[in-house]
Amino acid sequence: MSFNYSPLSASATTLITKFGRQLTYTRTTKGAYDSATGTTSDTTSTFQKYGCVFDYSETEVNGGTILQGDRRVLSEPHEYQVNDTVSIDSKDYRVISISENKPAGTLLSVNLQVRA
Repeated sequence: MSFNYSPLSASATTLITKFGRQLTYTRTTKGAYDSATGTTSDTTSTFQKYGCVFDYSETEVNGGTILQGDRRVLSEPHEYQVNDTVSIDSKDYRVISISENKPAGTLLSVNLQVRA
């Protein structure tokens, strides 16, 4: 017998929306290379998602994968990508790592490690 995670997914989104804040993400996609100018035409798009922002504790900062100043964002389900940027308190952070909370294939939330 398998567990139905759909109601839990809806609850997770409700809680993140209630206790988090709306964040603006920016994604830049490389366009085609123009050999005449030697440049690419980049496309930038923005989207908004709710998330709860946390600082890493001193014990979690290891100087390797987690650096001083990195932050954790518990975010509502979405297809985030490494190198997306998110504006937090008027400061831009780049998504470094993505960890989906996805039991039995049902996406509940996403943990993002972001770095300024």
